[in-house]
Amino acid sequence: MNADPRQSRAKRLESRMRQCNLGQKALADLAGTTKQNIYKLMRGTTRLSPEWAELLAPHLKVTPQWLLMMEDSRAASADLPEVTRIDSPEGYVAVPFISVRAGMGGGGFVEGDCLGGPKYFEESFVRNELRAKPSDLRVIEVEGQSMEPVLQNGDVVLIDRRRNNVIEPGIFVLFDGDGIVCKWVERVHGSDPAMFRIKSENERFSTYAVLAEDVQILGRVVWFARRL
Repeated sequence: MNADPRQSRAKRLESRMRQCNLGQKALADLAGTTKQNIYKLMRGTTRLSPEWAELLAPHLKVTPQWLLMMEDSRAASADLPEVTRIDSPEGYVAVPFISVRAGMGGGGFVEGDCLGGPKYFEESFVRNELRAKPSDLRVIEVEGQSMEPVLQNGDVVLIDRRRNNVIEPGIFVLFDGDGIVCKWVERVHGSDPAMFRIKSENERFSTYAVLAEDVQILGRVVWFARRL
């Protein structure tokens, strides 16, 4: 009987983590994800997809192809083959990329399967300017016209996951109950139950309010890049 590819990949991941002396939380912190996501990958309940392999491989000092068993079709064993070391470019750090667009009016809920390959930023910028660790940050692309002229369709934004308190209004990436959006967010003072006011920069788009309990703030926008 052929081995289940999902379980074979899970076993390979678990073996490599042991070899690197990395526990679930340690790998999660390095990769900017959650301990629960790593646990699901190790158990095989979440598929070790190419996107996950690209995210985890640099921290395990292997290639994504090795994790996906594309370099060796046999199931992982106790004697793991020698692997290729791949690192971030010198002076740069890897920041996880959310491969769902912040639709500024559309999108989907962010889960582990939405994490794509990382984007690289100068380490001095992340450490000194943002005073952050790579795992504190996420990169996401925005689409739509509702935040013009501040943000335009196709802009790439960097969000700080630690800054998820909207006491001070600002531009946030959030799940608003319907999808992932990038908007101005502020509390509706005196509301009971608590509510958030979601506003666009473009006046052609209406402001709306949502229950705070239905909202997941992913982080405050701290940087953006634009194609010319």
